[in-house]
Amino acid sequence: MAQDADTAEGTRTRTAKDLALALWFPAFFVLGFMLFYLLPFHAPAPHGIPVAVVGEQAAATVGAELGRVSPGGFEVTPIGGAGAVRDAIFHRDVVAGYDPAGHTLYIARADGLQLVQILQGIFSPLSTGSGAPLQVVDLAPTAPGDGFGTSLFYIAMACNISGYIAVMMMMQATALSRRTKLTAIAGFGLFATLVCWAIGTSIQAIPFHPAVLVVGFLLSQAVAWTTFGLAPFVRRALPGVAMGLFVLMSIPSSGGAIPKEMVPAFFQVLHHVMPLGQAIDAARGILYFDSTAIAGPILGLLAWWAFGALLVALGAWRDRRAAGEGTEDTDGTDDGADGADGRADGALDAAREHRIAEAVADEASVGGAHLDSLADARLLAHPVPTLIGRVVDGGGAPVPRARVTVVDHAGRQVDVAAGSEDGRFAVRGRDDAWITVLVSAPGHGPVSQRLRVRGAVSHRSFVLGSPAGDGGGPAPAPPAERVTAGAAGAGTPTA
Repeated sequence: MAQDADTAEGTRTRTAKDLALALWFPAFFVLGFMLFYLLPFHAPAPHGIPVAVVGEQAAATVGAELGRVSPGGFEVTPIGGAGAVRDAIFHRDVVAGYDPAGHTLYIARADGLQLVQILQGIFSPLSTGSGAPLQVVDLAPTAPGDGFGTSLFYIAMACNISGYIAVMMMMQATALSRRTKLTAIAGFGLFATLVCWAIGTSIQAIPFHPAVLVVGFLLSQAVAWTTFGLAPFVRRALPGVAMGLFVLMSIPSSGGAIPKEMVPAFFQVLHHVMPLGQAIDAARGILYFDSTAIAGPILGLLAWWAFGALLVALGAWRDRRAAGEGTEDTDGTDDGADGADGRADGALDAAREHRIAEAVADEASVGGAHLDSLADARLLAHPVPTLIGRVVDGGGAPVPRARVTVVDHAGRQVDVAAGSEDGRFAVRGRDDAWITVLVSAPGHGPVSQRLRVRGAVSHRSFVLGSPAGDGGGPAPAPPAERVTAGAAGAGTPTA
Protein backbone atom coordinates (compact mmCIF):
# COMPACT_ATOMS: atom_id res chain seq x y z
CA MET A 1 0.00 0.00 0.00
CA ALA A 2 2.81 2.39 0.89
CA GLN A 3 4.51 1.65 -2.42
CA ASP A 4 1.26 2.31 -4.31
CA ALA A 5 0.85 5.61 -2.46
CA ASP A 6 4.43 6.61 -3.33
CA THR A 7 3.85 5.68 -6.96
CA ALA A 8 0.64 7.71 -7.11
CA GLU A 9 2.38 10.68 -5.48
CA GLY A 10 5.25 10.42 -7.98
CA THR A 11 2.77 10.31 -10.85
CA ARG A 12 0.99 13.43 -9.58
CA THR A 13 4.31 15.24 -9.18
CA ARG A 14 5.38 14.34 -12.71
CA THR A 15 2.02 15.41 -14.08
CA ALA A 16 2.22 18.76 -12.30
CA LYS A 17 5.77 19.29 -13.57
CA ASP A 18 4.82 18.36 -17.13
CA LEU A 19 1.83 20.72 -17.04
CA ALA A 20 3.98 23.55 -15.67
CA LEU A 21 6.60 23.04 -18.39
CA ALA A 22 3.92 22.93 -21.06
CA LEU A 23 1.83 25.90 -19.90
CA TRP A 24 4.31 28.43 -18.52
CA PHE A 25 4.97 29.91 -21.96
CA PRO A 26 1.32 30.45 -22.97
CA ALA A 27 0.66 31.90 -19.51
CA PHE A 28 3.63 34.24 -19.96
CA PHE A 29 2.30 35.14 -23.41
CA VAL A 30 -1.15 36.08 -22.08
CA LEU A 31 0.22 38.12 -19.18
CA GLY A 32 2.78 39.82 -21.42
CA PHE A 33 0.18 40.92 -23.92
CA MET A 34 -1.99 42.39 -21.19
CA LEU A 35 0.88 44.34 -19.65
CA PHE A 36 2.81 45.31 -22.78
CA TYR A 37 0.03 45.75 -25.34
CA LEU A 38 -3.23 46.54 -23.58
CA LEU A 39 -1.57 48.87 -21.06
CA PRO A 40 0.11 51.26 -23.53
CA PHE A 41 -2.44 50.96 -26.33
CA HIS A 42 -5.83 51.00 -24.59
CA ALA A 43 -5.94 54.81 -24.34
CA PRO A 44 -3.13 56.45 -26.35
CA ALA A 45 -2.64 60.09 -25.39
CA PRO A 46 0.09 62.73 -25.71
CA HIS A 47 3.03 62.16 -23.35
CA GLY A 48 5.67 64.86 -23.57
CA ILE A 49 5.32 65.53 -27.32
CA PRO A 50 8.15 67.95 -28.25
CA VAL A 51 6.93 70.92 -30.34
CA ALA A 52 8.53 74.20 -31.31
CA VAL A 53 6.70 77.54 -31.27
CA VAL A 54 8.03 80.62 -33.05
CA GLY A 55 8.76 83.45 -30.60
CA GLU A 56 9.50 83.47 -26.87
CA GLN A 57 6.26 85.11 -25.76
CA ALA A 58 4.14 83.02 -28.12
CA ALA A 59 5.83 79.87 -26.87
CA ALA A 60 4.97 80.74 -23.28
CA THR A 61 1.34 81.50 -24.18
CA VAL A 62 0.90 78.35 -26.31
CA GLY A 63 2.69 76.23 -23.69
CA ALA A 64 0.30 77.42 -20.99
CA GLU A 65 -2.73 76.69 -23.17
CA LEU A 66 -1.45 73.22 -24.09
CA GLY A 67 -0.76 72.49 -20.43
CA ARG A 68 -4.35 73.37 -19.64
CA VAL A 69 -5.80 71.27 -22.47
CA SER A 70 -3.46 68.29 -22.06
CA PRO A 71 -1.45 68.33 -18.81
CA GLY A 72 1.97 66.79 -19.38
CA GLY A 73 1.14 66.14 -23.01
CA PHE A 74 3.53 68.62 -24.63
CA GLU A 75 7.00 70.06 -24.19
CA VAL A 76 7.11 73.46 -25.86
CA THR A 77 10.41 74.93 -27.06
CA PRO A 78 10.70 78.52 -28.42
CA ILE A 79 12.35 78.83 -31.81
CA GLY A 80 13.69 81.83 -33.70
CA GLY A 81 11.63 81.70 -36.87
CA ALA A 82 9.59 79.62 -39.25
CA GLY A 83 12.73 78.83 -41.28
CA ALA A 84 14.27 77.05 -38.32
CA VAL A 85 11.26 74.79 -37.80
CA ARG A 86 12.20 72.47 -40.66
CA ASP A 87 15.74 72.00 -39.32
CA ALA A 88 14.38 71.21 -35.85
CA ILE A 89 11.97 68.60 -37.25
CA PHE A 90 14.53 67.02 -39.58
CA HIS A 91 17.12 66.78 -36.82
CA ARG A 92 14.45 65.04 -34.71
CA ASP A 93 14.59 67.67 -31.98
CA VAL A 94 10.82 68.20 -32.25
CA VAL A 95 8.00 66.46 -34.09
CA ALA A 96 6.10 69.63 -35.03
CA GLY A 97 6.40 73.40 -35.15
CA TYR A 98 3.81 76.17 -34.85
CA ASP A 99 4.02 79.72 -36.19
CA PRO A 100 1.25 81.81 -34.57
CA ALA A 101 1.88 84.74 -36.91
CA GLY A 102 1.06 82.68 -39.97
CA HIS A 103 -1.34 80.33 -38.17
CA THR A 104 0.76 77.47 -39.60
CA LEU A 105 1.44 74.05 -38.15
CA TYR A 106 4.46 72.21 -39.55
CA ILE A 107 4.21 68.43 -39.21
CA ALA A 108 5.84 65.26 -40.60
CA ARG A 109 3.32 62.65 -41.69
CA ALA A 110 6.15 60.09 -41.71
CA ASP A 111 5.95 60.10 -37.90
CA GLY A 112 2.49 58.52 -38.09
CA LEU A 113 -1.03 59.55 -38.99
CA GLN A 114 -2.25 59.31 -35.39
CA LEU A 115 0.32 61.84 -34.22
CA VAL A 116 -0.64 64.22 -37.04
CA GLN A 117 -4.32 63.95 -36.15
CA ILE A 118 -3.61 64.64 -32.47
CA LEU A 119 -1.54 67.72 -33.36
CA GLN A 120 -4.14 69.08 -35.73
CA GLY A 121 -6.90 68.49 -33.20
CA ILE A 122 -4.97 70.38 -30.51
CA PHE A 123 -3.64 73.32 -32.56
CA SER A 124 -6.71 73.96 -34.71
CA PRO A 125 -8.73 75.55 -31.85
CA LEU A 126 -5.69 77.66 -30.87
CA SER A 127 -5.37 79.04 -34.38
CA THR A 128 -9.11 79.57 -34.85
CA GLY A 129 -9.32 81.30 -31.49
CA SER A 130 -6.68 83.77 -32.58
CA GLY A 131 -8.62 84.72 -35.69
CA ALA A 132 -7.67 82.43 -38.58
CA PRO A 133 -8.02 78.80 -39.60
CA LEU A 134 -5.05 76.52 -39.13
CA GLN A 135 -2.76 75.95 -42.11
CA VAL A 136 -0.92 72.60 -42.13
CA VAL A 137 2.39 72.06 -43.93
CA ASP A 138 3.65 68.46 -44.26
CA LEU A 139 7.45 68.51 -44.39
CA ALA A 140 7.87 64.72 -44.66
CA PRO A 141 4.98 63.09 -46.53
CA THR A 142 4.87 59.30 -46.67
CA ALA A 143 5.13 57.16 -49.79
CA PRO A 144 2.02 57.08 -52.03
CA GLY A 145 1.15 53.54 -50.95
CA ASP A 146 1.45 54.23 -47.22
CA GLY A 147 -1.88 55.76 -46.25
CA PHE A 148 -1.54 55.42 -42.47
CA GLY A 149 2.22 55.83 -42.11
CA THR A 150 2.64 52.35 -40.63
CA SER A 151 4.10 50.42 -43.60
CA LEU A 152 7.67 50.90 -42.38
CA PHE A 153 6.68 49.37 -39.04
CA TYR A 154 5.35 46.18 -40.63
CA ILE A 155 8.42 45.81 -42.82
CA ALA A 156 10.74 46.28 -39.85
CA MET A 157 8.66 43.89 -37.75
CA ALA A 158 9.09 41.20 -40.41
CA CYS A 159 12.88 41.55 -40.18
CA ASN A 160 12.66 41.62 -36.39
CA ILE A 161 10.49 38.52 -35.86
CA SER A 162 12.03 36.48 -38.69
CA GLY A 163 15.40 36.69 -36.97
CA TYR A 164 13.91 35.25 -33.78
CA ILE A 165 12.02 32.51 -35.65
CA ALA A 166 15.09 31.56 -37.71
CA VAL A 167 17.02 30.87 -34.51
CA MET A 168 14.19 28.80 -33.04
CA MET A 169 14.19 26.59 -36.13
CA MET A 170 17.99 26.39 -36.35
CA MET A 171 18.10 25.09 -32.80
CA GLN A 172 16.39 21.94 -34.04
CA ALA A 173 18.91 21.36 -36.86
CA THR A 174 21.15 19.16 -34.72
CA ALA A 175 23.27 17.97 -37.65
CA LEU A 176 24.60 21.50 -38.22
CA SER A 177 27.57 23.04 -36.45
CA ARG A 178 27.36 26.34 -34.60
CA ARG A 179 29.35 28.07 -37.33
CA THR A 180 27.06 26.72 -40.05
CA LYS A 181 24.00 27.85 -38.13
CA LEU A 182 25.33 31.38 -37.70
CA THR A 183 26.28 31.58 -41.37
CA ALA A 184 22.81 30.40 -42.33
CA ILE A 185 21.23 32.95 -39.98
CA ALA A 186 23.22 35.75 -41.63
CA GLY A 187 22.28 34.51 -45.10
CA PHE A 188 18.62 34.23 -44.17
CA GLY A 189 18.69 37.73 -42.67
CA LEU A 190 19.98 39.12 -45.97
CA PHE A 191 17.34 37.16 -47.89
CA ALA A 192 14.50 38.32 -45.62
CA THR A 193 15.62 41.94 -45.82
CA LEU A 194 15.78 41.86 -49.62
CA VAL A 195 12.33 40.29 -49.85
CA CYS A 196 10.75 42.84 -47.48
CA TRP A 197 12.43 45.76 -49.22
CA ALA A 198 11.52 44.54 -52.70
CA ILE A 199 7.85 44.05 -51.84
CA GLY A 200 7.64 47.31 -49.88
CA THR A 201 9.10 49.40 -52.71
CA SER A 202 7.15 47.59 -55.44
CA ILE A 203 3.81 48.57 -53.89
CA GLN A 204 5.14 52.03 -52.93
CA ALA A 205 4.70 51.36 -49.24
CA ILE A 206 8.14 52.91 -48.71
CA PRO A 207 10.29 55.12 -50.96
CA PHE A 208 12.94 53.44 -53.11
CA HIS A 209 16.18 53.82 -51.15
CA PRO A 210 18.69 50.91 -51.11
CA ALA A 211 20.48 52.24 -48.01
CA VAL A 212 17.56 51.09 -45.87
CA LEU A 213 18.61 47.49 -46.65
CA VAL A 214 21.51 47.95 -44.26
CA VAL A 215 19.13 48.83 -41.45
CA GLY A 216 16.91 45.80 -42.08
CA PHE A 217 19.88 43.44 -42.14
CA LEU A 218 21.35 44.91 -38.96
CA LEU A 219 17.98 44.53 -37.23
CA SER A 220 17.65 40.87 -38.22
CA GLN A 221 21.16 40.06 -37.05
CA ALA A 222 20.87 42.02 -33.80
CA VAL A 223 17.81 39.96 -32.87
CA ALA A 224 19.06 36.62 -34.23
CA TRP A 225 22.57 36.67 -32.76
CA THR A 226 21.35 37.82 -29.36
CA THR A 227 18.69 35.09 -29.32
CA PHE A 228 21.23 32.46 -30.44
CA GLY A 229 23.77 33.63 -27.89
CA LEU A 230 21.25 33.51 -25.04
CA ALA A 231 20.30 29.86 -25.77
CA PRO A 232 23.02 28.06 -23.76
CA PHE A 233 22.50 30.35 -20.79
CA VAL A 234 18.71 30.36 -20.49
CA ARG A 235 18.00 26.92 -22.10
CA ARG A 236 14.28 26.06 -22.05
CA ALA A 237 13.39 29.61 -21.04
CA LEU A 238 14.69 30.87 -24.40
CA PRO A 239 11.28 31.29 -26.11
CA GLY A 240 10.02 33.38 -23.19
CA VAL A 241 13.19 35.46 -22.89
CA ALA A 242 13.44 36.11 -26.63
CA MET A 243 9.75 36.91 -27.03
CA GLY A 244 9.85 39.13 -23.96
CA LEU A 245 12.74 41.14 -25.40
CA PHE A 246 11.97 41.28 -29.10
CA VAL A 247 8.17 41.11 -29.17
CA LEU A 248 6.56 42.17 -25.90
CA MET A 249 9.04 44.94 -25.09
CA SER A 250 10.05 45.94 -28.62
CA ILE A 251 6.82 46.25 -30.58
CA PRO A 252 4.85 48.54 -28.20
CA SER A 253 7.88 50.80 -27.77
CA SER A 254 8.89 50.85 -31.44
CA GLY A 255 6.92 53.96 -32.36
CA GLY A 256 5.61 52.15 -35.42
CA ALA A 257 2.07 51.04 -34.67
CA ILE A 258 1.48 53.83 -32.15
CA PRO A 259 3.81 56.88 -32.13
CA LYS A 260 6.17 56.70 -29.20
CA GLU A 261 5.02 60.16 -28.09
CA MET A 262 1.60 58.68 -27.32
CA VAL A 263 2.62 55.82 -25.02
CA PRO A 264 3.68 56.01 -21.34
CA ALA A 265 7.17 57.20 -20.44
CA PHE A 266 8.45 53.66 -19.70
CA PHE A 267 7.89 52.63 -23.32
CA GLN A 268 9.40 55.86 -24.59
CA VAL A 269 12.61 54.96 -22.76
CA LEU A 270 12.53 51.43 -24.21
CA HIS A 271 12.19 52.93 -27.69
CA HIS A 272 15.79 54.16 -27.59
CA VAL A 273 17.09 50.83 -26.23
CA MET A 274 15.32 48.06 -28.12
CA PRO A 275 16.55 47.22 -31.64
CA LEU A 276 13.14 47.52 -33.36
CA GLY A 277 12.73 51.14 -32.25
CA GLN A 278 16.31 51.92 -33.26
CA ALA A 279 15.75 50.37 -36.68
CA ILE A 280 12.55 52.34 -37.29
CA ASP A 281 14.27 55.60 -36.30
CA ALA A 282 17.21 54.86 -38.62
CA ALA A 283 14.97 53.83 -41.53
CA ARG A 284 12.72 56.88 -41.12
CA GLY A 285 15.76 59.11 -41.10
CA ILE A 286 17.02 57.57 -44.33
CA LEU A 287 13.67 57.51 -46.13
CA TYR A 288 12.05 60.76 -45.01
CA PHE A 289 14.46 63.07 -43.16
CA ASP A 290 17.51 63.37 -45.44
CA SER A 291 19.45 60.73 -43.43
CA THR A 292 19.78 63.05 -40.44
CA ALA A 293 20.07 61.74 -36.87
CA ILE A 294 20.67 58.12 -37.93
CA ALA A 295 24.12 57.53 -36.41
CA GLY A 296 22.80 56.81 -32.90
CA PRO A 297 20.21 54.22 -33.94
CA ILE A 298 22.65 52.42 -36.26
CA LEU A 299 25.28 52.30 -33.52
CA GLY A 300 22.60 50.88 -31.23
CA LEU A 301 21.87 48.06 -33.70
CA LEU A 302 25.58 47.32 -34.02
CA ALA A 303 25.83 47.21 -30.22
CA TRP A 304 23.04 44.61 -30.06
CA TRP A 305 24.76 42.50 -32.72
CA ALA A 306 28.07 42.77 -30.84
CA PHE A 307 26.33 41.76 -27.63
CA GLY A 308 24.94 38.69 -29.37
CA ALA A 309 28.36 37.80 -30.78
CA LEU A 310 29.85 38.14 -27.29
CA LEU A 311 27.23 35.75 -25.89
CA VAL A 312 27.99 33.26 -28.68
CA ALA A 313 31.71 33.48 -27.94
CA LEU A 314 31.13 33.03 -24.19
CA GLY A 315 29.00 29.96 -24.84
CA ALA A 316 31.67 28.44 -27.10
CA TRP A 317 34.40 29.21 -24.55
CA ARG A 318 32.39 27.59 -21.79
CA ASP A 319 31.96 24.46 -23.92
CA ARG A 320 35.69 24.29 -24.67
CA ARG A 321 36.58 24.74 -21.02
CA ALA A 322 34.16 22.01 -19.98
CA ALA A 323 35.65 19.71 -22.63
CA GLY A 324 39.15 20.44 -21.29
CA GLU A 325 38.12 19.73 -17.70
CA GLY A 326 36.54 16.48 -18.80
CA THR A 327 39.88 15.20 -20.17
CA GLU A 328 42.22 16.01 -17.25
CA ASP A 329 44.40 13.18 -15.91
CA THR A 330 42.97 12.49 -12.47
CA ASP A 331 45.57 10.02 -11.17
CA GLY A 332 48.37 12.59 -10.96
CA THR A 333 50.93 10.40 -12.79
CA ASP A 334 52.87 10.86 -16.01
CA ASP A 335 51.68 8.23 -18.46
CA GLY A 336 54.37 8.94 -21.05
CA ALA A 337 53.72 8.76 -24.78
CA ASP A 338 50.83 6.32 -24.41
CA GLY A 339 49.28 8.58 -21.81
CA ALA A 340 49.66 11.59 -24.11
CA ASP A 341 48.02 9.68 -26.94
CA GLY A 342 45.26 8.57 -24.60
CA ARG A 343 44.68 12.11 -23.43
CA ALA A 344 44.58 13.30 -27.04
CA ASP A 345 42.04 10.63 -27.88
CA GLY A 346 40.14 11.50 -24.73
CA ALA A 347 40.12 15.16 -25.68
CA LEU A 348 38.81 14.29 -29.13
CA ASP A 349 36.09 12.08 -27.65
CA ALA A 350 35.19 14.79 -25.16
CA ALA A 351 35.00 17.37 -27.94
CA ARG A 352 32.69 15.08 -29.88
CA GLU A 353 30.51 14.46 -26.88
CA HIS A 354 30.27 18.19 -26.21
CA ARG A 355 29.32 18.67 -29.85
CA ILE A 356 26.52 16.18 -29.23
CA ALA A 357 25.56 17.92 -26.00
CA GLU A 358 25.55 21.29 -27.78
CA ALA A 359 23.31 20.01 -30.58
CA VAL A 360 20.87 18.27 -28.26
CA ALA A 361 20.80 21.28 -25.91
CA ASP A 362 19.99 23.57 -28.84
CA GLU A 363 17.13 21.30 -29.85
CA ALA A 364 15.94 20.91 -26.27
CA SER A 365 15.88 24.67 -25.75
CA VAL A 366 12.93 24.89 -28.10
CA GLY A 367 11.04 21.93 -26.74
CA GLY A 368 12.93 18.78 -27.71
CA ALA A 369 10.07 17.65 -29.90
CA HIS A 370 11.78 15.13 -32.19
CA LEU A 371 13.24 11.92 -30.81
CA ASP A 372 15.46 11.21 -33.82
CA SER A 373 17.36 14.45 -33.23
CA LEU A 374 19.23 12.64 -30.46
CA ALA A 375 20.39 10.05 -32.98
CA ASP A 376 21.23 12.76 -35.52
CA ALA A 377 23.46 14.47 -32.97
CA ARG A 378 25.35 11.28 -32.08
CA LEU A 379 25.74 10.19 -35.71
CA LEU A 380 27.17 13.64 -36.37
CA ALA A 381 30.19 12.75 -34.27
CA HIS A 382 30.14 8.94 -34.49
CA PRO A 383 29.34 7.41 -37.90
CA VAL A 384 28.28 4.07 -36.42
CA PRO A 385 24.88 2.48 -35.74
CA THR A 386 22.96 4.39 -33.11
CA LEU A 387 20.31 2.97 -30.81
CA ILE A 388 17.67 5.39 -29.55
CA GLY A 389 14.56 4.98 -27.46
CA ARG A 390 12.93 5.70 -24.14
CA VAL A 391 13.22 4.35 -20.64
CA VAL A 392 9.90 3.95 -18.85
CA ASP A 393 8.65 2.35 -15.65
CA GLY A 394 6.11 -0.43 -15.31
CA GLY A 395 3.27 2.06 -15.62
CA GLY A 396 4.59 3.53 -18.86
CA ALA A 397 5.76 6.80 -17.28
CA PRO A 398 9.18 8.08 -18.49
CA VAL A 399 12.14 7.51 -16.18
CA PRO A 400 14.28 10.68 -16.13
CA ARG A 401 18.10 10.64 -16.27
CA ALA A 402 18.46 6.89 -16.70
CA ARG A 403 22.01 5.64 -17.28
CA VAL A 404 22.37 3.61 -20.48
CA THR A 405 25.63 1.66 -20.95
CA VAL A 406 26.68 -0.38 -23.98
CA VAL A 407 29.37 -3.11 -23.76
CA ASP A 408 30.66 -5.40 -26.51
CA HIS A 409 30.98 -9.19 -26.48
CA ALA A 410 34.28 -8.98 -24.57
CA GLY A 411 32.82 -6.75 -21.84
CA ARG A 412 34.50 -3.54 -23.08
CA GLN A 413 32.48 -0.37 -22.75
CA VAL A 414 31.33 0.98 -26.12
CA ASP A 415 29.30 3.95 -24.96
CA VAL A 416 27.50 5.40 -21.97
CA ALA A 417 24.88 8.12 -21.96
CA ALA A 418 22.43 9.76 -19.58
CA GLY A 419 18.79 9.90 -20.61
CA SER A 420 16.82 13.11 -20.78
CA GLU A 421 14.15 14.32 -18.39
CA ASP A 422 11.47 12.64 -20.47
CA GLY A 423 13.27 9.30 -20.68
CA ARG A 424 14.89 9.66 -24.10
CA PHE A 425 18.35 8.25 -24.78
CA ALA A 426 20.76 7.68 -27.68
CA VAL A 427 23.81 5.38 -27.53
CA ARG A 428 26.31 4.00 -30.01
CA GLY A 429 26.41 0.38 -31.00
CA ARG A 430 28.76 -1.82 -33.01
CA ASP A 431 28.43 -2.36 -36.73
CA ASP A 432 26.71 -5.74 -37.16
CA ALA A 433 27.96 -7.03 -33.81
CA TRP A 434 26.31 -8.21 -30.61
CA ILE A 435 26.16 -5.72 -27.76
CA THR A 436 24.72 -5.75 -24.28
CA VAL A 437 22.70 -2.74 -23.16
CA LEU A 438 22.55 -2.06 -19.40
CA VAL A 439 19.91 0.41 -18.16
CA SER A 440 19.64 1.69 -14.60
CA ALA A 441 18.11 4.57 -12.69
CA PRO A 442 17.81 5.48 -9.00
CA GLY A 443 14.72 3.94 -7.44
CA HIS A 444 14.30 1.31 -10.16
CA GLY A 445 15.62 -2.16 -10.75
CA PRO A 446 18.20 -2.32 -13.57
CA VAL A 447 17.71 -4.32 -16.77
CA SER A 448 20.12 -5.66 -19.35
CA GLN A 449 19.53 -6.94 -22.85
CA ARG A 450 21.70 -8.47 -25.56
CA LEU A 451 21.05 -6.99 -29.00
CA ARG A 452 22.47 -6.95 -32.47
CA VAL A 453 22.04 -3.51 -34.04
CA ARG A 454 21.99 -3.00 -37.79
CA GLY A 455 21.30 0.11 -39.81
CA ALA A 456 22.10 3.75 -39.14
CA VAL A 457 19.39 4.44 -36.57
CA SER A 458 17.47 1.83 -34.60
CA HIS A 459 14.86 2.08 -31.87
CA ARG A 460 14.46 0.13 -28.64
CA SER A 461 12.75 1.08 -25.40
CA PHE A 462 13.33 -0.39 -21.94
CA VAL A 463 11.02 -0.95 -18.99
CA LEU A 464 12.57 -0.62 -15.53
CA GLY A 465 10.98 -2.55 -12.69
CA SER A 466 10.70 -1.79 -8.98
CA PRO A 467 13.96 -1.84 -6.99
CA ALA A 468 14.93 -5.12 -5.38
CA GLY A 469 13.55 -5.36 -1.84
CA ASP A 470 10.33 -3.49 -2.68
CA GLY A 471 8.51 -6.66 -3.57
CA GLY A 472 8.83 -6.26 -7.32
CA GLY A 473 12.44 -7.15 -8.05
CA PRO A 474 14.22 -6.21 -11.27
CA ALA A 475 12.27 -6.34 -14.47
CA PRO A 476 12.98 -9.56 -16.36
CA ALA A 477 15.30 -9.16 -19.33
CA PRO A 478 13.69 -9.90 -22.70
CA PRO A 479 15.32 -12.52 -24.91
CA ALA A 480 18.23 -11.55 -27.15
CA GLU A 481 17.16 -9.64 -30.23
CA ARG A 482 18.51 -8.22 -33.41
CA VAL A 483 17.41 -4.60 -33.95
CA THR A 484 17.46 -3.19 -37.46
CA ALA A 485 16.44 0.12 -38.98
CA GLY A 486 13.01 0.21 -40.54
CA ALA A 487 12.16 1.80 -43.85
CA ALA A 488 11.45 5.15 -42.22
CA GLY A 489 14.36 4.96 -39.76
CA ALA A 490 12.39 3.28 -36.97
CA GLY A 491 13.85 0.12 -35.52
CA THR A 492 12.14 -3.19 -36.17
CA PRO A 493 13.15 -5.79 -33.53
CA THR A 494 13.32 -9.41 -34.67
CA ALA A 495 14.02 -12.50 -32.59
